[in-house]
Amino acid sequence: MKIGINGRFLVAKQTGVQRAAYNLVKALFEIDRKNTYFLFTGRSQLDNPNWKLPNVKVIASPIQEGESFRNHLWEQITLPRLARKYGVDILHSPANMAPLMYSGKSVVHIHDLCFVVNPQWYSFLFHRVYNFVVPRLAKKSTIVVTNSNNSRNDLFQFCDVDSEKVRLIYWAVDETFHNPPEDDVLDKVEEDNYILYVGSLEPRKNISTLIRAYEKLRESNPDINSKLILIGGESPLFADAQLQIRKYKQDIVFKGFVTDELLKAYYRKAAVVAYPSLYEGFGLPPLEAMACSAPVVTSNTSSIPEVVGDAALLVSPYDVGQVASALALVIQSPELRKKMSQLGAQQIKKFNWYRVARNILGVYYEVSSSTNSSAIKSCLPFAVWQNLAQKEQKFLEANR
Repeated sequence: MKIGINGRFLVAKQTGVQRAAYNLVKALFEIDRKNTYFLFTGRSQLDNPNWKLPNVKVIASPIQEGESFRNHLWEQITLPRLARKYGVDILHSPANMAPLMYSGKSVVHIHDLCFVVNPQWYSFLFHRVYNFVVPRLAKKSTIVVTNSNNSRNDLFQFCDVDSEKVRLIYWAVDETFHNPPEDDVLDKVEEDNYILYVGSLEPRKNISTLIRAYEKLRESNPDINSKLILIGGESPLFADAQLQIRKYKQDIVFKGFVTDELLKAYYRKAAVVAYPSLYEGFGLPPLEAMACSAPVVTSNTSSIPEVVGDAALLVSPYDVGQVASALALVIQSPELRKKMSQLGAQQIKKFNWYRVARNILGVYYEVSSSTNSSAIKSCLPFAVWQNLAQKEQKFLEANR
């Protein structure tokens, strides 16, 4: 097969969706040396060593980070032309958006429909564009891939998409989080026994509630002096998070974006990771934290419970007191932290990129063998499946 990859995400700002798409494509290229891949992306990716493989061809265009409108036009107008020019059998768009005018077989990965469910959390332009394009993509594509039952149900409810063309394939944790950071990187984290938040500073992440819960935690527990550290940045695509800090300003620290190595260090030295998000299509930070042995307090809403299972403390993200009490419980109990760390280590074994890539490759074979959506059938060759399963097993054994 000739498979085209919509690589616009590689020149976009790296949030959870872009990180997941990157890891998926990287894993696909690693495990599949039989099919030919055309990676349509920006010129900055020409020197990326992950794409220097005999069956991968980088087709570079003049798109780059910071040019959202120009890149959107490229995706809608130029990308379909490139896909036809290079004769791809399938065009896969792994990061929510895809060209509406493409008439060939396509796989579109729709991670969530938050912009439909809660439009007030996004800028007017972002909401209008995505609300127009994504439901139409869901109906037009050959297969829609999503990453949780919650997102799948949203697709059925808000996009009226045929259930026969939707595939549920969970995301996974970036392999780097399974490996401990270097000692010199750990030394850069001078704080100790802190509460950590990782993610974008946007309304749906519910950081304002986390800050109020932190203030209540400190007021109700004079013996707790843990700092609250927030890692992540704001984006003009999202509405104002409206963070208001009334007390303990000196102990609430915004770190902005950090490298993955430094992020691993922050995860590993945290007393607890707090993630009180109001809505997630999947939710990577809780699993990243578990891969780094950190206990997690997170929300009982949207997709999060099905992702974290019994390995995290689940709370109502709307209840400040409940969030504060859960944080206090974890901070004050070394035994609980140890138990949660053990449960987290078991939970993350359910999610790895080899399994994701194997399932996506199966989707490619389904699409390739179909003449219409009702005729889709599974046809991933057993020898291919067996090889991928062996790679997954080796990964699991290396991360016991």
